[in-house]
Amino acid sequence: MGQRTAFLIKRTYWDGKVNVRLVHHQWGIGRVMHHNFIKAFMELMTDRNYQKSLKDFMTVINHEGSLYLEHNFNKDNSRIPDVFDNKVIKRYFNKTHNNNGGMIIDIKEKQSDKQPYGTYIEHLKISFILGFEECDYDYDKHRYIGEKPFENLYTGEEFVKISCGGEYACPKFVEYWNAFVQHYEIEELAKSKIKEQVA
Repeated sequence: MGQRTAFLIKRTYWDGKVNVRLVHHQWGIGRVMHHNFIKAFMELMTDRNYQKSLKDFMTVINHEGSLYLEHNFNKDNSRIPDVFDNKVIKRYFNKTHNNNGGMIIDIKEKQSDKQPYGTYIEHLKISFILGFEECDYDYDKHRYIGEKPFENLYTGEEFVKISCGGEYACPKFVEYWNAFVQHYEIEELAKSKIKEQVA
């Protein structure tokens, strides 16, 4: 039971090593994934004791039973996945027990020859994807009508307006979310933004 979702997280550390993890979240519908991300990000950014590092980022649901998979890569490894690539997304999310989509996060520290005192982010890219329940399936024709699960990327605003029929997309939250990603220069990848760039 639950509105099952997942986080696909790629963390590139200061020394170029990469960690990719796929984490289950039992109740990630609506704004839940947004809130988990904001909380983890702000904990990382506002830690005045320098006790948190990028390795601590997005471990808020770090429970043994919630981890689908975890891969570590050396910086020169040619098999480091692009977590926004359609084939990679489907390959990873097909491993999940998932009916309501997920959030993809790619965060990279500024590269350094020695470990920095604090956490300095070079880039942070995010996106959301839809699961089975947000996609229309024609049971007579045995196929999806329009979009298929885990196929397209959405912004946080787009996702919250689709998830649960937009039940949790109150205007104040949408305004807050957009101000948050703009203020921290977080890049949201989505099919709509890709089309805008091409046009």
